[in-house]
Amino acid sequence: MPIPKKALVAGGIVLVLALPFLVKRGGGDALEVTLATAAPQAIRPSILASGTLAYRTEVNLTSEVLARVAEVLVEEGEQVRAGQVLLRLDPETYRNAIEREEATRRQAAIAIERQRAALALREKQFERFERLMAARTIDAARFDEEKNQLALARIELKSSEEALRRAEAVLAEARELLQKTEVVSPIDGTVVAVSIKVGETAVPSTQAFAGAQLMRIADTSAIEARLKVDEADVARVVVGQAVEVFPAAHADTAVPGTVRRVALSPLVENQGRAYEVIAELDPPADLSLRSGMSARANVFLGDGSRTLAVPVEAVQSSEPEPRRIVHHLWTVVDGRARRVEVRLGEADDRWQGIASGLAEGDVVVAGPARLLRQMAEGTAVKAATPKATADEAGDEADADA
Repeated sequence: MPIPKKALVAGGIVLVLALPFLVKRGGGDALEVTLATAAPQAIRPSILASGTLAYRTEVNLTSEVLARVAEVLVEEGEQVRAGQVLLRLDPETYRNAIEREEATRRQAAIAIERQRAALALREKQFERFERLMAARTIDAARFDEEKNQLALARIELKSSEEALRRAEAVLAEARELLQKTEVVSPIDGTVVAVSIKVGETAVPSTQAFAGAQLMRIADTSAIEARLKVDEADVARVVVGQAVEVFPAAHADTAVPGTVRRVALSPLVENQGRAYEVIAELDPPADLSLRSGMSARANVFLGDGSRTLAVPVEAVQSSEPEPRRIVHHLWTVVDGRARRVEVRLGEADDRWQGIASGLAEGDVVVAGPARLLRQMAEGTAVKAATPKATADEAGDEADADA
């Protein structure tokens, strides 16, 4: 049966339209892809953290006595030395206490003198009673009574001596309290905050209410970052790792540092857990940093050594079996794509380290992602022109949008 002429014409049109696609699929036209060469790269994986800056040595001064502030001798920003008097409290109450305790001590000393004189008299009287008892001119009851009076005199003397020691201890305590009306600096540093004024009452407490805190002294020559690292990442953070801190006041300036301490107990906030990591910073001399500044940081997990790597976007993953993840690349051999399974190493935002399965100098397909997902064994590929690469990137961005 002859084929109708209209059917032949329609079939020819379809063949003409499909020919370019058939040729491309058959290998006539290679896919334009982004190629990369496997080569050693400096890989520095990192953890993102946030926190605040603080002076490494910072002391909050509080009062140990209750008194009115009589004199503030320093101002905020002033340099001070250890032992320097910073603030004076009204000492009148404590001077009166010293005078009262000195009088008590004198009374105790007088009581001792009186007891010693009484004891000396009792001892002489007892010697006479011993001679009378030997001559049997007094009875035993009278002798026993006199012996008891001598023992009581000795006990009263000991009691007076103990009263004197107690009075001396109370006097020493009163003198110590008087000394505490002068607040001195415990360290060499800078006054970073003065929280009380003349006429206000200093309260001996560590609680956060008025009068509890007097001032804050810090060694501004050394500053550190107190970072919060999520519990999922803290196991990979160890002392000595490199850190880059970006203070909020200098958002584009990386301040180098080193991890000095990793907390053992977590901080619980809003049902989340994080661990405090202390990083010792080494800022440039011309960079102004202050305690309390917020900051973000990158905690580097590797040493930045060079290892065989490819762009991270070149790595593909699949799960051929439950709970078994396979990673592979598409290498280019004689213009054809070849699937190669690899074992991964460390990675950062740009490079993925390859532990095995790839050799230095191998060419791999790094994109576009749309073509990587459609890649098959033996697909013909070629390096894309810069314009084609830009067009592909734009198409993918539009698709994501």
